[in-house]
Amino acid sequence: MEVQASVLDVFQSRQGEGICVGDHQIFIRFGGCNLSCNYCDTPDSIPAESGQKIGLSELLARVDRLSAGSPTVISLTGGEPLLHVRFLQTLIPALRTRGHRIYLETNGTLPQALEKIITQCDWVAMDVKPASAVARQVWEAHQWFLEAAGHKVFVKLVLTDQTEEAELDQTLALLAGVRRNIPLILQPATPSANSGAIPLARLACWWAKAVQQLSDVRILPQIHRLWGIP
Repeated sequence: MEVQASVLDVFQSRQGEGICVGDHQIFIRFGGCNLSCNYCDTPDSIPAESGQKIGLSELLARVDRLSAGSPTVISLTGGEPLLHVRFLQTLIPALRTRGHRIYLETNGTLPQALEKIITQCDWVAMDVKPASAVARQVWEAHQWFLEAAGHKVFVKLVLTDQTEEAELDQTLALLAGVRRNIPLILQPATPSANSGAIPLARLACWWAKAVQQLSDVRILPQIHRLWGIP
C-alpha cells in the first residue's frame, strides 16, 4: 500500500516569514502537531486527524501542476511536518529529482526525525517554543535539534505580550552555546484571541540585547499577513 500523510492544503504563494521572506514557494501544509501554541495562526492544523490522507503519487501530481515543470522551493509546513517523517523520506527525494529545493518549517522538538532527512533539506526554519507559548519546557529538544540541523538552520522566536525576558535570555544562551552565527528572527506576533502584540519599546530593547550575543539578529513580522495572502 502506498504510504500516505495527512495534508490540509497544497498551494503556491510568497514566503511570509524568516530569511526567505518574499520568495515564491509551493507550500505543502501537513496536518497534526505535537504542540499547541497560544499564538498559532493555523489552529485547524493541530488535531492529528486534520486534513485528508493523500498518497505520494497524488501529492506529487498536485505539486507538478503548480510548478508547471519549473524547479522551485517547496515549503514543508504544518502543523508539524516531521510527524510524517516516514512519508517525507519518500517525498523529498522525489521532489529533489524534479529539481526542487526543500524548505522545512518546524517547531524544533523532533530531532530524531530531522536526522533522517536533514541531508536533503536546503533550509530549516525552526521556531523556538518558550513555556509561555506551549506550557512546557522543550529546551533540551531544541538544543539537540539545532546540533542536528547544522548550518542549514535559522531560528524564529515569536514574541507576544506574554513572552518573558527570561525566555529571550534562554533563547540567546541556547543559540550562542551551539553557534553564534545562527540567524535569529525576532517575530512580533500577529495579535490573536489568545495573545497580544509585544510593545515596540520592549521589542527594541530585546533586539539590542540579542545583537550583543549573536551575530545575525533581525526583526521581521509576518509579511504575508500585511499582504493579505495565505
